[in-house]
Amino acid sequence: MRVNVRFTIVRTLTALAIGIVGVGPRAYPAFAADASLVERARKEATFMLYTSMNMPDANHLFDGFRRKYPFIAPKAYTTRSAALLERVITEARAGKHFSDVIQGNAFTLYMLAKRGHTEAYLSPEAKSYPSMYRDPAGGWIAVYLQLNVLAYNTKLIARAEAPKSYDDLLNPKWKGRMGLDDKQYIWYDGLLKVMGREKGLAYMKRLASQAIHFRSGNTLLASLLAAGEFGILINARPESIDELQQKGAPVEWVAPKPTTANVLPIAVAKHAHHPNAARLFMDYMLSEDGQKLLSSMSRTPVRPGIAATNPRLSQGIEIAVNDPGMAERFDQVVEQYKSVFSLP
Repeated sequence: MRVNVRFTIVRTLTALAIGIVGVGPRAYPAFAADASLVERARKEATFMLYTSMNMPDANHLFDGFRRKYPFIAPKAYTTRSAALLERVITEARAGKHFSDVIQGNAFTLYMLAKRGHTEAYLSPEAKSYPSMYRDPAGGWIAVYLQLNVLAYNTKLIARAEAPKSYDDLLNPKWKGRMGLDDKQYIWYDGLLKVMGREKGLAYMKRLASQAIHFRSGNTLLASLLAAGEFGILINARPESIDELQQKGAPVEWVAPKPTTANVLPIAVAKHAHHPNAARLFMDYMLSEDGQKLLSSMSRTPVRPGIAATNPRLSQGIEIAVNDPGMAERFDQVVEQYKSVFSLP
């Protein structure tokens, strides 16, 4: 499933999609959870969050949550999304269930829901979210987005000369001057869906002929771009580029049309020991308050009506949401990616 979405953020985030009514500026009530849920969560007093966020970010979210619920002391286990998937499955096989709520990328949450490791929960906050951000079975819901943009080194490439689209990357003058993560499988699959499988594969093969510099890790690649290791980073996170720019690095980013985006969902774990506290935290993350907090952390919020803090987004970005169902064909995508780009 592919849904192209236009986000125009001017103090508010407007979501437009086929079958979804445009949501304009509106006021949301302050987050107020169901009193009976709060009381049940109070008795549990804690919950364990498994998350792909780093610990400082998880603690920042906990600080916001505790301001509302000081009687709950949350804990977190943090690691990469792929490792979260493996850990939850391994624990379940051993008959152990330590996670209460899980947050990671769409691939991880899709697979966990598909294998029955998440609990269907229809948060009262979910009604504010367009359907493309929700598991139809209720196993997860997206809390923020990761945008995939083009970035360049401003000392090596002038603004007027910088590529504005994926087609621009095929210009012979960029041969040997571009970097890309060697594991950008979700980005790859999303772009093929946008372009159409046959046309997209043909494009990727032409891109592969551009003598791309491959490395592992978004943070490393952004740093190498800033250092002038190459002039263009084919797939970058705008928040990472903004952070480097604020530190004085000669980097800039451009949103191609469309800009593919990964969804980062949250779910209540199956067999959670603290299910009510987990639901309360999930409600908070989806609420206006939680989404504003995520925005302040340079995340792109999903909930319509919540503005992203990055003013660049006010110019309007055409977004194509990557399909979480890619998880079903992950091995094939990895094999094709490695084959196209001649990676080991």
